[in-house]
Amino acid sequence: MKYRIGTAVLVGGRSTRMGQPKENVIIKGDGRTFLEKICDEVDDCYGSCIVSRYLSIRRGQAVCRTGYTNVEDEYDDIGPLGGFVSVLKRAKTDKLDAVLFIACDIIGYNKDEIRSICGVYAGEDILWARTEGKDIQPLASIYSVRALTALEKMAEAGIYRIRDAKEYADRVGFYDSNNPSAYMNLNSPSDISAFVMTDVKE
Repeated sequence: MKYRIGTAVLVGGRSTRMGQPKENVIIKGDGRTFLEKICDEVDDCYGSCIVSRYLSIRRGQAVCRTGYTNVEDEYDDIGPLGGFVSVLKRAKTDKLDAVLFIACDIIGYNKDEIRSICGVYAGEDILWARTEGKDIQPLASIYSVRALTALEKMAEAGIYRIRDAKEYADRVGFYDSNNPSAYMNLNSPSDISAFVMTDVKE
């Protein structure tokens, strides 16, 4: 294994659209929650292309998964960027080279995508997944611990949109996926009703 890559599942977001914490939503026809589904995919890659597992959570959020280290977002209300910075700080302490961040509501994401993007990672500051040759998927991409400085500068400047990291990072590359359905994010009411159940796991 040329690079030591960890994975961070992003579970710190709230969802007003779903009316409940995303990590507790049950996938229709599957029976697992968003969190269980994505962590099962990560676990299948642990020990091969993935060497560490994190959960990126809000302060005080009561979420756990065996084998995962919880990393609380040290920022308040700046979106995923705060989780990225907090996890990369921990990854640097753990002597990792990079982290694959995955939003827990990208429920089509799977072990094949994890292995594929990790397999082509070549030390970029950011390796963004891209679908259809143009659509960037910043919440399912690899960020080097070297990108930490750039992301901290963004946070300090009040620039919280992850896509803007291309203006701050030195080496940005692209992983072109041939499986765009793996990156579908549940953004509309019709998406939600088609893929999730209305009850939650306590």
